[in-house]
Amino acid sequence: MYAKICGICLTNDALFSAEKGAWALGFDFYKQSPRYIVEDEAKKIILQLKGAALKVGIFLNTDSKTIVRTMEDLGLDFAQVYEDIDAPGTLKARMIYALQGSREAEIPPQRILDQYGYLLFTGPKEHVAKEAGRLSNWGLAAKLARDYKLILSGGLTPTNVTAAIDWVAPFAVDVVGGVEKTTRVKEPAFIDDFLKACTRRRL
Repeated sequence: MYAKICGICLTNDALFSAEKGAWALGFDFYKQSPRYIVEDEAKKIILQLKGAALKVGIFLNTDSKTIVRTMEDLGLDFAQVYEDIDAPGTLKARMIYALQGSREAEIPPQRILDQYGYLLFTGPKEHVAKEAGRLSNWGLAAKLARDYKLILSGGLTPTNVTAAIDWVAPFAVDVVGGVEKTTRVKEPAFIDDFLKACTRRRL
């Protein structure tokens, strides 16, 4: 099972995650996020990764031109967005569309979802900056996972990720606070445990 370690702020956390087999690393460029990282600092980390993991930029309320510029400047593989972006299909194929919600009525229509390379499903809709780590609706996530490359997020930890994978059968899982020692600082032992749990559940 692929795993994305998100909210990377420190070089050591990025290198350790990549070394242990993380599929992707997320860098948050939303200024109100507690895990916000400036582009120059993210670039320094990315240059040291040397392609060891995919790099994902997290964007909120950002136009497509800015997203493209940032992706090119930093060498990002994907952009994670929280709203439907006005962009060509070739760009949307390199985007992860993050869905927040707990009910099917909150999910955008299929014609929008089909345009994106990946979907990320997280907890109930609330301000992104809070990053409360609430569990998502696994039943709804499982329905989405049947038709899309779904990345499951929201409150995952080393202790519950295997149950989440068994229930939802996603393409990948995403973790932020569940592998942290304190906000912005990852705990190597938690990362290791999380990734080992994912390895045991490869699909």
